[in-house]
Amino acid sequence: MAYVFYEQSGKPIVAQVMEQKEQHVHVKGIGSSLQKIKLKDVLLQTIALPTGVDAQSAAPSIEQTAQSADLEFIWECAPDEVFEFTFLAHEYFGEQANFIEQAAMWHALHHAPIYFGKKGKGQFIKQNREQIDIALAAVAKKEERLRQQAIWVDELIAGRCPDDVRKMRDAIVQKKNANDMSYKAVLAASEQLNLPIPALLLHAGAYSSAFDYHRASFISEHYPNGLAATLPMPTTDWHALPVNNVVTAFSIDDSFTTEIDDAFSVQVLDNGCQRIGVHIAAPSLVVVRDDAVDTHAASRMSTMYTPGEKVTMLPDDWVAQFSLDEGSTKPVVSIYVTFNATGETPEAQFSDVQTVIEQVHISDNLRHDVPELQLSVEDLTGERSDYPQSQALKVLWKAAQALSAQRDAMRGKPENNNRADFSFTLEKDVDVTPTGDEVVQIVQRQRGSPIDKIVSEWMIFANVRWAQMLDSHHVPALFRSQSPMGVRTSTHAQPHLAMGVPAYMWATSPLRRYADLLNQMQLRAVIDHGVTAPMQAPFKAKEVDLLKRMSAFDEKYRAYADQQNLMEKYWCLQWVKQRMNEHGHLEAPAIVIKENLMRLCDIPLYIPNFPTGDAAPSTQRILRLSNIDWVALSLDVQVVELS
Repeated sequence: MAYVFYEQSGKPIVAQVMEQKEQHVHVKGIGSSLQKIKLKDVLLQTIALPTGVDAQSAAPSIEQTAQSADLEFIWECAPDEVFEFTFLAHEYFGEQANFIEQAAMWHALHHAPIYFGKKGKGQFIKQNREQIDIALAAVAKKEERLRQQAIWVDELIAGRCPDDVRKMRDAIVQKKNANDMSYKAVLAASEQLNLPIPALLLHAGAYSSAFDYHRASFISEHYPNGLAATLPMPTTDWHALPVNNVVTAFSIDDSFTTEIDDAFSVQVLDNGCQRIGVHIAAPSLVVVRDDAVDTHAASRMSTMYTPGEKVTMLPDDWVAQFSLDEGSTKPVVSIYVTFNATGETPEAQFSDVQTVIEQVHISDNLRHDVPELQLSVEDLTGERSDYPQSQALKVLWKAAQALSAQRDAMRGKPENNNRADFSFTLEKDVDVTPTGDEVVQIVQRQRGSPIDKIVSEWMIFANVRWAQMLDSHHVPALFRSQSPMGVRTSTHAQPHLAMGVPAYMWATSPLRRYADLLNQMQLRAVIDHGVTAPMQAPFKAKEVDLLKRMSAFDEKYRAYADQQNLMEKYWCLQWVKQRMNEHGHLEAPAIVIKENLMRLCDIPLYIPNFPTGDAAPSTQRILRLSNIDWVALSLDVQVVELS
């Protein structure tokens, strides 16, 4: 009875020959059906197997014999030139090497690429010694890494975080290097404990808390050089700029704003009209494309806000040089317009628009969230005058209504500004980084208050006029537009349908947003050079670098918005936790926003994928909230009562 030896997917196969042809044989292995094997693929043939070996035990015997072979000694026995495996089998096992031993030699050589290279059917050549030593060292290193990885897995499962894993924690959750052994250890441990990777790292103490995880992983990704930054102080002397002694300006911001970008002024003219000025901080006076300030601002793209924390685009001491702080005289880009409340056309209402670079004195920094500035429409249209800048605010309000009406006419419908805003206040010192367990107060504030409308309408006015100014001079910028396809940023002006304006860009927050800073740099070129601005502007039309900055800005701005939403959700859940009863429950009213989406009435905690049935929007429910998952930022929700 004849047998053949061949390999299949690297495994030794010994099969009985059932029929032999000139070019192939039909064989039958243990547990397999009849197979056709080409003779050129057969490595060995024998009439009979060695004593004590049958067809079933042949293959295991080959593997066992190969595993016990001394590869170092075999390598020493091998000739320097190409050889047949049967030759080396006789050298190693002796002249009487049997079928199993010869097959074992092939198996050993085939699975030892460190020592032997393949040269053809049944043929091998020994590797050189230096190459072998390098490969063996690499194998030893890999085995050591695997042993270390196994130790780390055990540590992580036990709730202890190795230092090497702790150092890589943020890269691990961001999946920056899936081949790193620390990532593999964390992945293995998380699979064994059936935990998501962030939860496993929390379990092991890599993060001190869920808040630490949500904050630190984001900062590591978007601020790889840390939050602190130092930039050279401005050396350009802007004090030669003319000082406008005719006007004094005031700003309107919330109490937490330290980068004051914008201010307003109102002059009463002899003809009864008012000359209104919008004044924007002018850091572009000292920023040159690709200098240290521009490079740093472009790396951050915007100030990033989360409840209780702010990471500024530019360092505080640098911002202070240009922030429109009360009592200071600062350089600004000003846009002036004459307002005639009795004008019958838009052109008659708003005329003589002028943009200049100058210095203005800032008389007041008003804060719209203090009680004295909680003004109603009646306060801004009636006789009351016991609030700061009352006469100027009344003019700005009347003009803002006219600006809004013009946009409504272009849009074809009134602007919907009834969405609720929420402010988050943490009980902590101002300059202290949150730890995640502070008491949080969340206060609802209806959008579209008169003060909000004053600020927003006049910022829109400046942004629209300056966008048109750049567009008419063929100077590119980072414009904002909206079509039926959605909002987008582009380097050429297009209408913004939702706002009802023919062109729009961000240019009124250059201390807080890179798009505004870049656009102000372009705007200065138009102010200074007029028709030659396309050649003088820092960024030219169709420039690849401008397109790259546009894409980078959009990407970073979205990331910041996502992080703000995520941290607001965290603090909403803290608000819920701080009000839970001893059973870990909170019953709270919620409102239907749309199908399968609800929001708590008191805070902006949205409950997605929650069945609302046929309930109409604004329908209220009483919900029972419990079991907060601080990693996923989710919780269990049950309807307690229909209302």
